[in-house]
Amino acid sequence: MPRPSQTLSIDTCLEPEAMRALLQIALPELPDGPFGIAQLRISKVRRSSSRRRHPVPLTLCYELDVTDTATGCHFPRHFYGKVYRDGASADAAKGTPALHLPELDMLLWPWPYDPGLPQLPQLLDPLKFSDCLPECCTAGGQAVTLVETLRYEPERRATLRYTLSGEAALAPRVVYGKTFADDHASLLHERFVYFWRLAQRDASAPCVAEPLGFDAATRTLWQAAASGQTLMSLADTAKATCAFRAVGRALAHLQQAPLNTSSRRPLSHWLAELQRRQVKLVRAVPELGSRVAAITEGLALAARDLPDAPPTLIHGDFHPDQVWINAGRVVLFDFDEFALGNPMEDLAEFIVKLEQAELPASRCAAAVAALIAGYCSAAPRHFEPLGLLWHCAMQSLLQASRAFIYQRPGWRAELALRLARTEQRLALVLTEPTT
Repeated sequence: MPRPSQTLSIDTCLEPEAMRALLQIALPELPDGPFGIAQLRISKVRRSSSRRRHPVPLTLCYELDVTDTATGCHFPRHFYGKVYRDGASADAAKGTPALHLPELDMLLWPWPYDPGLPQLPQLLDPLKFSDCLPECCTAGGQAVTLVETLRYEPERRATLRYTLSGEAALAPRVVYGKTFADDHASLLHERFVYFWRLAQRDASAPCVAEPLGFDAATRTLWQAAASGQTLMSLADTAKATCAFRAVGRALAHLQQAPLNTSSRRPLSHWLAELQRRQVKLVRAVPELGSRVAAITEGLALAARDLPDAPPTLIHGDFHPDQVWINAGRVVLFDFDEFALGNPMEDLAEFIVKLEQAELPASRCAAAVAALIAGYCSAAPRHFEPLGLLWHCAMQSLLQASRAFIYQRPGWRAELALRLARTEQRLALVLTEPTT
């Protein structure tokens, strides 16, 4: 069966059956051998309709289940795909290990090759990664016996888990490597060192996994395994109130840390983001134009009444999945997005994400109340109700636009639901008394 000679729609890339048929022909090892693609799954979709801000309109990952029809054995194949515009994939393919699919203006990189993370093959190769590990990991004759990929964000970062064992170890040891496309790892290592040392002398401070080292050559920071259980595993238990109060206090503690960051998120940042999200949403679903315009206008109008809030350090990506609890203490992860901004932004993002979890409404409300109470007990001067409401509405709008960006099944219904929640929150903002 020949490959298509005509240009195919970008939507073809998002159709599992169409891509399964195309890759069965296009992958060099498949057409003439006893191998067949039994199943194809799509993940990590990021779609953009903006030519100016995102010249690449679509990136995604394909997970293939390949069957050897002669033996019945199955094996996985993983690819990172990148769709270009106007035939630009032909030039981008030169000098890369990527498979070129001109009919889709697309390049496919086989795992672990990634154009933004060229260090991945080394970090996953048992013959090469020992040079990257900190000395404390290989002391006592310990050696890596297993490497697993826990998290992968194409062209941005990956988190790898290494299991070590040896004669000197009573039990296998686990360490984590977090590798980045830029030089962010060095700064993150410094942040983790700060909070690790702080937690050793201050029982009220949030805990972090022990930092073990930093490797500049592979842009990788190393950490020990953290102890504890996920916050959400406690969210529907009798321990929930204490846990969420502790999270509020830990967030306040983090925001008071004397750490530098070049990232800024003033109100002007969010007003500009508001305009960008309006364009994105209307371009994706034109019939929503009037509703989105009303939301944008309302949030911009309400922003005029927001009290001036001195910027503080903010986590920048604070949500329930970033938090564990260990012996009553909060464990925090992923300090990638630190910025100077309004402290209510962190609370708002956490609350909006918490409401998306599958918790009974009464449990969710109680958790939010406990979170705010804990925060206010530790940072009463930073708490500002109107600012929190405004940022909750802004975060709801972000979540609405992300329904399109990530192209999850049923994204249109999800977008509509989140847009309605934004409107509800905006109504609260507009009726909240100002001071």
